[in-house]
Amino acid sequence: MIPRPGRRLLLAALATLVVGAAPVWGQSVRGFVTASGRGPLAGANVALQRVEAGAPAGTLRGAVADAQGFYEVGGLDPGRYAVRATYVGYAAAFDTLEVADGPTTWSPELEPAGALDEVVVQADGGAADVSGGLQKIRPADLGRIPSPDVAGDLAVYLQSLPGVVTVGDRGGGLFVRGGTPAQNLVLVDGAPVFQPFHAIGFFSAFPEDLVGAADFYAGGYGQKYTGRVSSVLDVTLREGSTEKLQAAGTVGPFVVTAQGEGPLVKGTSSWIASARTSVVEPLAEAVGVDVPLRFMDGLVKVSTASAASRCSAHALGTYDRGRLDRESEDAFEWTNLVVGGRCISAPSGLDGRIDIAASVSHLDSGIGPATEFLRSDGRERASRLTEGRFSADLSRSLGWARLQFGARGSMIVTRYRFGDDATAREEGDFLLGGAAHVGLEVPLGPLTVSPGVALVMKPYSESFGLEPRIRASLLPAGPRGPELSAAAGLYRQSLVGLTDERDAASPFIAWTGPPPGFDEQTALHALAGATVPLSRGLRVGIEGYARRIDGLPIPIWSARTQFTVLPVEARSTSVGADARVEWQRGPAYTYVSYAYGVTEYRAVDGPFLVRGGRSYDRYNPAHDRRHQLQVAFQLDLGRIEAGARWQVGSGLPYTRPYGFDVVVPPFGLPEVTTDPGYPRVVFERPFNGRLPAYHRLDVSVGTDLRVGDAALDLRAGAINTYNRDNVFYYDVFRGRRVNQLPLIPYVSARLRTP
Repeated sequence: MIPRPGRRLLLAALATLVVGAAPVWGQSVRGFVTASGRGPLAGANVALQRVEAGAPAGTLRGAVADAQGFYEVGGLDPGRYAVRATYVGYAAAFDTLEVADGPTTWSPELEPAGALDEVVVQADGGAADVSGGLQKIRPADLGRIPSPDVAGDLAVYLQSLPGVVTVGDRGGGLFVRGGTPAQNLVLVDGAPVFQPFHAIGFFSAFPEDLVGAADFYAGGYGQKYTGRVSSVLDVTLREGSTEKLQAAGTVGPFVVTAQGEGPLVKGTSSWIASARTSVVEPLAEAVGVDVPLRFMDGLVKVSTASAASRCSAHALGTYDRGRLDRESEDAFEWTNLVVGGRCISAPSGLDGRIDIAASVSHLDSGIGPATEFLRSDGRERASRLTEGRFSADLSRSLGWARLQFGARGSMIVTRYRFGDDATAREEGDFLLGGAAHVGLEVPLGPLTVSPGVALVMKPYSESFGLEPRIRASLLPAGPRGPELSAAAGLYRQSLVGLTDERDAASPFIAWTGPPPGFDEQTALHALAGATVPLSRGLRVGIEGYARRIDGLPIPIWSARTQFTVLPVEARSTSVGADARVEWQRGPAYTYVSYAYGVTEYRAVDGPFLVRGGRSYDRYNPAHDRRHQLQVAFQLDLGRIEAGARWQVGSGLPYTRPYGFDVVVPPFGLPEVTTDPGYPRVVFERPFNGRLPAYHRLDVSVGTDLRVGDAALDLRAGAINTYNRDNVFYYDVFRGRRVNQLPLIPYVSARLRTP
């Protein structure tokens, strides 16, 4: 907690640093790099060099455009500069600029072209390029991993990254380096989405055709991101075409998709819209198989742009429902609705960039009897969450360094209901939160250090907490050589997502504030790694990490088959390391990743379970996958493209039942003929067993044809090609094994207008 005088002093120091915008820091060139009619080019390279008497006379300076296409090169002396922008697959743009007092704006628009010369500044990207836990994801990366659709999906790509664990091919949750889905922050154009991954694990709300760029932090993220203790996925949706109307439709055994885009005002503003619905359930019924899963999603985004700004508004909706086990009596459903707007501007009177975003996000989820769960009063468990959020961030050049600062405010309302008729309980919380952050990016020769700190308001009190963060990158041989990176920081999370630890397959999360007696969750991250280019087209990345999360609410283990939000406090520790190898030569691409990790939960104030006079105060949770190996291969022969993905994982923990009995109420004289009591499972200890090892091969092959002026993309493949019986989970209450998906062949087609 920071006393009020200390907070005032910190804010005064920040204001002094910001207001001191003086030419002493030098001049800057900034702007947006875009593709002709297609919006920002994340990862584009911009290089500048001073020119005197028509010849180069200064040091070559460069920058890489971020997810919104924005770049800035600062610390320049006034004078004449030659500048160029490059991006693979596009013709380079060249110009000559007169840099005088104040910032100079240059926003090139690149035209599609053939092969280009090598660029000056190496852009981040690729599966082996990891820097301090950060993986920069480009749309082209998503299509490298086979998925049961014509285009790729962000969900499938994330599952191919080391340290990312799923409990099965259904459920829609990602566990990142020991964290839980409720501890992940997912942003879409600055707006949070609470459950964006669909119940069928190959799909999310972010198909390849909608993603402009994405930053995925498996840990160690900077001071800008607050409110979560595990990972961050920051997705930027692409913009529609500003030049012509385009449409596409996809048909396959998993999903049917309709998509369109076009200009609102030609050359300056655009729209893009998409709608998808799964068809697994009706197709399975047609062939006499019960696959009770369904999902839908839809998106609309409008954008407008000028040389110095890009603004947009979007609406995103998702819906999932069904049963993860076709023999289960319970069904689930969840609905997301997100409405938001964002404006990124580099105004002429300000030496820097302003990023302002506002949004409202809503999640409604529940579980109940399959015949009644669509009725709100028929749900045995229900949870609703609404967050209103506003953020403003400013970054500016301070000569060779860069200053980043901003603030965020949020208002979260939660409501949950659980229990049977006798124990029904409904509660809610109101969380008012906010944070301010400041950081620097300081290049010191080949070393770049980025220290920062966030000042976070704690709910239910007037106190604030400091969250120091630091990231560092070392390029000893320049930007095209190896990179050594590290990150560390302190993180807090007030919003709590409670799940039933006994039921690893349940997608239900009860969202609430800190339970009585709990403070917020607090995490410490530390990680370090290296990315090494071994030869042309071959890169290797390695990274090790350690993470501790305190104040973790874990529901008390009960033998009765009901959900409880009565938690005990636990500490989570996760340690591990991963390695990635990426090789591309000509038409062939290969990616291999291996991850090792150990996660343990340890009770702080009391045991999780007391059985037979013994207390159990620690266990490895259901997502503790020790070893995970993945191999992806793609061969692109122009009109024919083939791919394969092989996954191997050691068995996940599960709880073996010790026995079963029936408990008779201890008070009064029960009428056993009508009220025999309730069934109970006797556990030996939590997660005392391991499921068998998991492995699966997915393959695909595709081609594109011309149909008049339109393009027809065809893709065929199979999920779980050798039809192995992989365990999804073990139902301890029914003593029954539930398998993951069997062999599923598919054929998908997409028709695109030119």
